[in-house]
Amino acid sequence: MNNNCRFENLPNEIFYQIQSYLNSSDLYKAFFHLNLRFNNFLHSINNLHYEIRSTVENQRLLTASYASRITSISIPDDSDAKSIAVIFPNVRSLIFYRAIRLIPEKLSRVERIKLDLSTMRVKHASGLCSLIFSIHFPCLTSFYILHRKTKVVGHWKPLMNSIRHQCITLTEFIYDIRPTTDWNMVEHFLKFMPNLKRLLIRKLNTRTKWTLSNIADTFQNNLIHLNYLFIQINSLNINNYINEDKNNYLLHPLFTYIKSKQIKSRKQSSTTIISSQIL
Repeated sequence: MNNNCRFENLPNEIFYQIQSYLNSSDLYKAFFHLNLRFNNFLHSINNLHYEIRSTVENQRLLTASYASRITSISIPDDSDAKSIAVIFPNVRSLIFYRAIRLIPEKLSRVERIKLDLSTMRVKHASGLCSLIFSIHFPCLTSFYILHRKTKVVGHWKPLMNSIRHQCITLTEFIYDIRPTTDWNMVEHFLKFMPNLKRLLIRKLNTRTKWTLSNIADTFQNNLIHLNYLFIQINSLNINNYINEDKNNYLLHPLFTYIKSKQIKSRKQSSTTIISSQIL
């Protein structure tokens, strides 16, 4: 075999791409002590990702040589959150798949939070949301809320009621909720993000009537700094088709692209995309 075709002879750029998809503990198990080049490569990575799968003591042992270079952590199971900031002092990004208790004073440098509600009761996430929308995350700039299943366990009201304070540092909000909700729920979030610049609503399934004027009013009243917009609204079982009308684009400066299509089914449904960029 040609030595130039060996895996270990691939350029570092490819290995950097590979490592971005791997848990740091798996990365070190696979490549550390393989040869000098891989050792140097691993020591050069300053943005490792770690998925908490073990007790605090095991976390210390497994990550002793690189804990300070872990900047992203995902929490798939119930975990001792006290360990996050103690063992990993440079965490900038958190992904929650479980609603755990946090000590926010220890996580004041976190910049990005992703909250996946798919495997938890919605009300259990209310504690996390109340911390996110508070003074405890002074560096937080991006919040991503996600629900990948079609049905929600529990009710949205406890989570919504937990949001009482503005998060003035947030500049990006990503909303991707598959269970049926309505625009009022999105609007409730947006009222507490006065400095938002980027809004991505990847999925909003609703059975409630809405208008472009409703959306434009929300932006004009709450989001004066918004400069990027993408919204996809699926109107279920209702005829909410938006006709082509040049006046629609005048409702808000970011309504650059508006496209609505009816979904062929027994019930009247439609999908509408609103974007600040031509798609």
